[in-house]
Amino acid sequence: MRRWLLVLAIAAASSTASAEPRQVVPLLAATATTETAVRSAEQLVSRLAAKREALAKRYQDQLAQIDRLKNQRASWRRDRELRDSLSDSLETANQLSAATHELAQARGDLESARRAYLAAIDAELGAGATPARAQLLNRAKAQLVPQITDAPRRIIIPDFEVDPLADPEELEQRAAELRASEEDLARQLAGLKAQATELDHLAVLRKQHERAGDLFNRDDDEPHHNTARPSSEPGTSPDEGGGAGKPSAPGWTTGSFESLAPIVLADVINASTLLSLEAAQRSGDPGQRAEAARRAGDEVARRIGEVRKRRVEIEARARQLRTKS
Repeated sequence: MRRWLLVLAIAAASSTASAEPRQVVPLLAATATTETAVRSAEQLVSRLAAKREALAKRYQDQLAQIDRLKNQRASWRRDRELRDSLSDSLETANQLSAATHELAQARGDLESARRAYLAAIDAELGAGATPARAQLLNRAKAQLVPQITDAPRRIIIPDFEVDPLADPEELEQRAAELRASEEDLARQLAGLKAQATELDHLAVLRKQHERAGDLFNRDDDEPHHNTARPSSEPGTSPDEGGGAGKPSAPGWTTGSFESLAPIVLADVINASTLLSLEAAQRSGDPGQRAEAARRAGDEVARRIGEVRKRRVEIEARARQLRTKS
């Protein structure tokens, strides 16, 4: 009887041991697959970032060339070179806009891949990985977690009102919260200002390009054609093909202050300003988008002033109470 029990125990142990690898193998495969996806996504982001950087450098060089031509004495040759430079810079602006959008998409895919990799690591750890394997997984997880960004969060401004009987520690805590909100708002303001400047520049470039094309078409000594008006270029909206080529702002796409502002600033600026931001973004008109960014920036600046004033008052109150005590 004991012999049969021993045989059954060995058989049960063998079946359990063979079942465990069958459960672990899919987890190992999932972790390996998601890790490979992350590495591929990282390489793609690196290539696209390099491509965009090269386009941005070319765009800046072309703008510098345009500025140099503008400072030269007017002549037929200068005007022709200026017209060609404007066309080239507009085409580069379109390419830069498309590259920026492509890079933003790739970064989003990379974040999704990293989240899938993290989930696979947690699943494998939860299944009871061997100590050596767990050490490797935990090391990978420690590198992965800081790389995963959170979704854009709203800026919440703390209540300005404080308890009249609050002690210095409570006042200092409230002041620290106000300072943090003030810094968040300052970052948004800097982004909106930079964006408005970029869009203003693009709007001027587009007008210059259209004016150069009109002058060229009126020139009796030259054939009547448009030298480089992009049609259906990347970065233009469908209804802009065949026009003067109205590119999206080269450096601002879905991950920009423009698109995130309605989320981040929802509790900071008024509803009409938020609606104007969204409407301007849909229009694709750089002038309208720049004006909406400036309007939002003005409201953010006003809120920064209010937060700073209240923070200073609370800090002064805290110092006064500490002096008395």
